[in-house]
Amino acid sequence: MYDSMLSSRAWPVRLPRILLGALAVIAVGRQFVADLALPDFSPVNFFSYFTILSNIAAGALLIRLGAAPGRDGRAVLEWLRGGMTVYMATTGTVFALLLDGGDSLPWVNTVMHHVMPVVMFVDWLLVRPRARIRYTSAFAWLAFPLVYVVYSLVRGAVTGWFPYPFLRPGTTGGVDGVALYLVVMTICIALAAMLVAWLGNIRVREPEPVELPEGQSVP
Repeated sequence: MYDSMLSSRAWPVRLPRILLGALAVIAVGRQFVADLALPDFSPVNFFSYFTILSNIAAGALLIRLGAAPGRDGRAVLEWLRGGMTVYMATTGTVFALLLDGGDSLPWVNTVMHHVMPVVMFVDWLLVRPRARIRYTSAFAWLAFPLVYVVYSLVRGAVTGWFPYPFLRPGTTGGVDGVALYLVVMTICIALAAMLVAWLGNIRVREPEPVELPEGQSVP
């Protein structure tokens, strides 16, 4: 009974996913509208924050899982769900340890930095994954943060604008300071990826063995 209520195809799971996914997307949209009034607003800068990108991606995935949780492509969807769990955990942890409240609207800040990281982690813990994730595949979750960092550093070197202070050499003691932050964060994200994959894999339901009539064998 418990497993059936928390199945990915059960409405007690699907409806909250749709609503919470929509909340994340709406929060990003509301902040975008608020920032339009700023004299120095740049849409490129706005969409260059990891927080914004991760919330859009997590929200869209939750809506997709809630609206159409069918069996097709379930391995890909579970891999994406695990990745979004890692990315939102990164968003929440980095905000808590390294950032202040910023200029976000208070309720938007709460949704993006507190609510959604918890939502993705609780979703991963409560809703049993439908496919195993190889640990080599879990390491692939690091690709997006690494591409993001390269983009941010290259663009920052050209424009002088960095989305986060720990990426700015002037506030971290130079290039060495930035490199130290990135090495520590990479190790932490890699450990988080392994933990998320493990927490999912130990709960994947093994297929029931097929009982064959006596005298028959599997072809």
